Amino acid sequence: MNTPVKPFPSYKWRWLSVAPSEGLLKAPVFLGVLRALSQFEGDAFNSDRLIEELDRVRLDTRTDINLARTGDRNLIRNSGQYWRGTGLLTSRRGQVELTEFGRKVALGRITNDEFAALMVRNTVLPNPATYGDAEIANWRGAGLRIKPFELILSVMNQLGRAYGISEAFLSSNELIEVVIPLAGTMAPHGDIAVSVFEFRKGRLDVSDWPDCVPAANDKRLAREFLLFLANFGICQTDQTADRYEQKFYLDEVMNTEIQQGEEQSFLENIERIDEEVATSRSSEIPLIIERTRVTASVLRRSNQSRFRRDVLQAGAGRCILTQEPTLEVLEAAHIIPVGDGGTDFVGNGLCMRVDIHRLYDSGKIRIAPDGGVTLHEQIEGAVSYAGLPRHINFPQEIGVGNLEWRARYT
Repeated sequence: MNTPVKPFPSYKWRWLSVAPSEGLLKAPVFLGVLRALSQFEGDAFNSDRLIEELDRVRLDTRTDINLARTGDRNLIRNSGQYWRGTGLLTSRRGQVELTEFGRKVALGRITNDEFAALMVRNTVLPNPATYGDAEIANWRGAGLRIKPFELILSVMNQLGRAYGISEAFLSSNELIEVVIPLAGTMAPHGDIAVSVFEFRKGRLDVSDWPDCVPAANDKRLAREFLLFLANFGICQTDQTADRYEQKFYLDEVMNTEIQQGEEQSFLENIERIDEEVATSRSSEIPLIIERTRVTASVLRRSNQSRFRRDVLQAGAGRCILTQEPTLEVLEAAHIIPVGDGGTDFVGNGLCMRVDIHRLYDSGKIRIAPDGGVTLHEQIEGAVSYAGLPRHINFPQEIGVGNLEWRARYT
């Protein structure tokens, strides 16, 4: 492999912010802030009631990020690019205004899985929300446009196909040392995958390759791409102590090849949101997320069988929505997901038929704390779910606080 050359001196990957706050990309925090903003459209970003709501998000999600900043240090002034750069928040200064896309995500009309698929398919560098005009001119002058998430997933996928599923991963260091420099030369995805594998095995010396992360926060900014894929369920992670050696991996190879292209960025397509959502729904990403979620949910825990037994007993052995009594197809669905701190106690579980459980976890069925049931447009007219109730009563064991958390942060 020839030594790559930077396309221009300032070439680097930056998606959403010049001052990274990785914890903001955790799905409950990201969505919790969005829903807080949606409650107070028209307010100033430092209004007392918005600050109070953001502090509630901080407490509920147990994040160590101070979300309720005030005055010159308010959250959106400092980190608003996380929501502006994903097309959820307008660029209007001084007061809260969501885009139509942002409102649909906040209301659950676009699910978390669909949002993640949209970001994968439509994120293009340079992002006009976070790169300055001079930087964008450099990218354009070099004829360079990169779809970072699709590139990352394509490299992982090709590693898995060529060398086995155990190799279908990237570490932050591999992204920084190999992928980003080669992406700047518009190298084919397959060549990048081979180079990553050779680097991983100690057979590729990159000591004289260009440094694409020269500034203090650049490594953290590059790592945010991998964190998003993990936080929204597309990739899994190991527990490596060194965060830059931590592996982000696919559980399975994808059936379709990801093609290199120069499509418009999501922000350029924001007016065609319904068309973009429909296209993303037909991609493999939502299926990958669902299979990953199912795999995680069936991992053996010491008290899993007790949790199922207690939840089914509390629900009188019937699915809370369909009243199905066949034990073989009934499961205990967590209200607050285990990955977000949910417990295996009966107050955090609902008895659901298998398919209802899958739809509940994917956001296609939403259940409000007052028992109201909302169906996603994809299943609203489906024959199989036409008879679902629009209101249910909960077993007395159910914790109302768990239901409220679910409504706010998933």
